[in-house]
Amino acid sequence: MGNSSSNSDDDGDDAKDSADTSEGSEVGGNATSSAPAGVPEAKTDKALSDALKSLVDGNANEKVYGRIPKVDSSEFIVDYKTVIDELGANYSSEEKWVETSLGELKEFKNDSKKTVNYMVKEFEMKKSADQYARAATSKTGTLDMGALHTYKFNDDLFKKVTTLPGATNHGMVMVLDWSGSMVDNLKGTIEQLLQLVMFCRRTKIPFEVFAFTSCYKVASGYYNRGTYLDVNYGEIAISDNMSLLNFFSSKMSAAEEEKMMHYLWMVGKRYNRTYEDWATTGFPVNPPSQYSLGGTPLNDAIVVLMDFLPKYKKAAGVQKINTIFLTDGASNSLPGIKDNNVHGDFYQGFTRENLLIDPVTNKRYEFGGY
Repeated sequence: MGNSSSNSDDDGDDAKDSADTSEGSEVGGNATSSAPAGVPEAKTDKALSDALKSLVDGNANEKVYGRIPKVDSSEFIVDYKTVIDELGANYSSEEKWVETSLGELKEFKNDSKKTVNYMVKEFEMKKSADQYARAATSKTGTLDMGALHTYKFNDDLFKKVTTLPGATNHGMVMVLDWSGSMVDNLKGTIEQLLQLVMFCRRTKIPFEVFAFTSCYKVASGYYNRGTYLDVNYGEIAISDNMSLLNFFSSKMSAAEEEKMMHYLWMVGKRYNRTYEDWATTGFPVNPPSQYSLGGTPLNDAIVVLMDFLPKYKKAAGVQKINTIFLTDGASNSLPGIKDNNVHGDFYQGFTRENLLIDPVTNKRYEFGGY
């Protein structure tokens, strides 16, 4: 009987210990009833999972990824010789207008000398300071006879030479907005552009000037509206009708540059309506239809320049390219991103949250739909 009583007490203690353990698990560990009996629970992992769920944005939109395409810039550029020929043929009919505008241009260039000289002075000062900062001093390997007598206390008896970096390491690319919204500002912008060209000539740095337009190919009759540049899947498409008119180049002769300045002066004056008396100045001649002001394919031009600029930098042998955009506003919308579905290829528009991916730097840029 004594043994039987002892066994009964032991069983009771075990049952109590089991109950205490279960209670402590519920209070201290916040165990759930869903966990199977006797199976350990990963509490830290569950807490992490619950925290991640709280970070989910249930109202977030699907992101659209688009890569910048690689294009051949030469397919979009109209060379300056072609531009000179086409504009020259247009302005041969009205002699008085041509003669009057040429006199105005010469007066403008003469008045601009002070401004251009100041720009050149500032550039030379900055360039000299930069050269001094990057000057390299090295030994020549030849003894400096004037310091030879100091050999007992001077270890440096060799002549030195200071090397300054060359001044031909700068280049400039200017891009002019040739769109309809520029009509009231075109003459002033062209004046600014001509002064920049004069500055580049004075400093003898390589330069190119382009105007981005949507009218050249349309008016020339070899563009079908609604077609876009053929790109790969997942790449952003650009309009086929964008052209870069090469107005100026450091490769031009002085005579070609003078002609181009004159033609652009006439275009700017015609659009800005700054003529007083037709009997005195001559009848203002409209530019050729393919040189009319159209849309604003700025984004398309930037994509094309991403191919042109590295090539030009290498060809011109410059270390630094300064790119200047002379524009008055935002670009036209891009067509979208090339995609495909069961019906074939199509262009997915930027209607949601978008990520633009630069294939060179692999950087990503977020922008909203438009």
